[in-house]
Amino acid sequence: MPRFIPDDVLDQIRLRADIVEVIQSYVPTLKRAGANSWKACCPFHQEKTPSFTVNPARQSYKCFGCGKGGNVFTFVMEMEKLDFPNSAELLARKYGVVIPEQEYPVRGRGGVAKKNGGKDESDYNLRERLYSLHELLAGWYADNLSKGQVPEVCRYFSTRGISAEFQHRFMIGASSDAWSSAIDHAHKNGYTDEELRLSGIVSTKEENSNHIYDRFRNRLMFPIWNEQGRIVAFSARSVEKDPKGWKYVNSPESPVFKKSRTLYGLHFARTAIAEKKYALLCEGQLDVIAMHRAGCDNAVAAQGTAFGAEHAAILKRYTTEIRLALDNDKAGKKAVFADAEILLPLGFALRVVTWPNAKDADEVLKAQGAETIRRAVAESVDFFEFALRDAEERFDSSSPAGKARVAEDVLQKIQLLDSAATREAYLAWLASRLDLSANALRADLEKKVNDAKRRDGYRQRRDAERENTAAQPVAQQSIPVIPFSERNVGVRQAFRQLLQVLLADEKLAKAAAHDIEEGVCDSTPVCRAVDLTIQFALEGTWQHAAEQILMELAKEGIALDEISGLITAVDETENQNKPVAIEDDTDEKQETDTDPILAQLDDEAEQNDDGQALLRRQTYDDCVRKIRLEQCRARMEDLMTAAGGLKDHDPGKLELLRELAEWSRRLREITRKG
Repeated sequence: MPRFIPDDVLDQIRLRADIVEVIQSYVPTLKRAGANSWKACCPFHQEKTPSFTVNPARQSYKCFGCGKGGNVFTFVMEMEKLDFPNSAELLARKYGVVIPEQEYPVRGRGGVAKKNGGKDESDYNLRERLYSLHELLAGWYADNLSKGQVPEVCRYFSTRGISAEFQHRFMIGASSDAWSSAIDHAHKNGYTDEELRLSGIVSTKEENSNHIYDRFRNRLMFPIWNEQGRIVAFSARSVEKDPKGWKYVNSPESPVFKKSRTLYGLHFARTAIAEKKYALLCEGQLDVIAMHRAGCDNAVAAQGTAFGAEHAAILKRYTTEIRLALDNDKAGKKAVFADAEILLPLGFALRVVTWPNAKDADEVLKAQGAETIRRAVAESVDFFEFALRDAEERFDSSSPAGKARVAEDVLQKIQLLDSAATREAYLAWLASRLDLSANALRADLEKKVNDAKRRDGYRQRRDAERENTAAQPVAQQSIPVIPFSERNVGVRQAFRQLLQVLLADEKLAKAAAHDIEEGVCDSTPVCRAVDLTIQFALEGTWQHAAEQILMELAKEGIALDEISGLITAVDETENQNKPVAIEDDTDEKQETDTDPILAQLDDEAEQNDDGQALLRRQTYDDCVRKIRLEQCRARMEDLMTAAGGLKDHDPGKLELLRELAEWSRRLREITRKG
């Protein structure tokens, strides 16, 4: 049951728990910024320029970015997601202040508590029980290893070359091969089956079964700490040469353990990261331990899952530079680029550590020693240099086509950078390295950035349409409104034929991202399919567009008959060398398009004498022109209707007429070309 915390005890906690010291334990980058001010990037929201300030004289903090502020109690409440009494208890325990054992039915400065406790108190007590359970078993596992209680695990551990110092520091232990030894030890110390289930230390044969057994058996045990240094989970490595099950078994998520917010070794590395101004990101526990043994005590690793955005947000509180020290194999290289996609947009500077003649840090330490690890870290290469070398291994940069592929590959990474100045600097560097025009690369990069924005726009619009449709009352959803794509036979036919062309030609699908304005595609099945085809082309998954479209539309509850028929007809259309006529009420022909993508398509088609490609291009041009014409006419009709309902002196009418004039100009421009 919650306790009443007297005001004098709260004052003792406040006096002992210096706010700078408490906040620095969560935000090591907090630095002095004046005689009576400390500053850092806010731990409560993402920011690049520090706006989070701490005033030790007032024992308060304030973020001028998100607006959060308060004292040492409110800070702990925010960080630990606790109510006031429990945050005070946490600080009291940390700073050695005794809170009298007394229930509190009255008001103190901590506020009013419920007489019979509540959910916050219950959750807090459960979490504390789970923390202490993990501490108990971690010590027990460590004793098993130190005392040789599990011979097979002890023999395996002796081959790893880890000293007693690091064994004790990382509390490496051993689980026995028995089915209930951990359960029995926990029971002896007063823990219940329910607590064991919630901790994830046990498994069950069937869901909801009462029969439980030890999850970790005959394995090398690695305790997992949270950011504050409390054990929240375990990772267990098999010691068998050919394990029948998984090589590693990890604790499932629990009330105290979230994989996406846990970095192995962070509580050991926090201070070193702040001092060295960069973090080393490794593959797993043994690599982190190897790095620490070699003196690289700023190493961490994602725990039980791939590195993600929440991991990056945690590291951002400590540093803005990451050195990726991953495995020296195909999977490790893939992980480098996956991590870069997360880290570069958040403003991190990235370098890549490569291991000489070895797969990982653990192998290097055993075969070549600590000095080789330290030298590899010191000689880490800039991420973009690493990306360029990788691209040059895959493409022949001595040929024009190969050099273009290399440039495209590296530009794909440069576009991830959040800073325009940094992008410009790397553009100049890449132009110099490949002996290409910086202006040409800049144009390609701008196109990639615009394509990415367009792709994001498609996704956002799609999600917004779904939300709006779901939020509308049934009666409102049933009001018949004629979509733009169904206004006349000509525009309907244009969208249908455009879809078939885009499904047959990836380059035209990419070109459509520029030629079909955002918002033109409405929510009809054909338009949704056109929209999705363009999106998949921009995302690089065009080759599977047909299957993806059907899956996506099925999820949205859209009838698939018409779309299935159009998709099936694509191959048949490809085999017919006949131009496709688009109904149009203007005699003018479209002017030759100067879009570089379309110009390239024309050149390639002529060089290869590809009649089908020329036919697709002609059909594409006709469809796009028809859609643009009808878009202008539809918008002008809507504007005239709206303006006609307003009085001449209404200021809104003048604005509508101005927009009408602009759409009229665009219509004349389209019909004039030819």
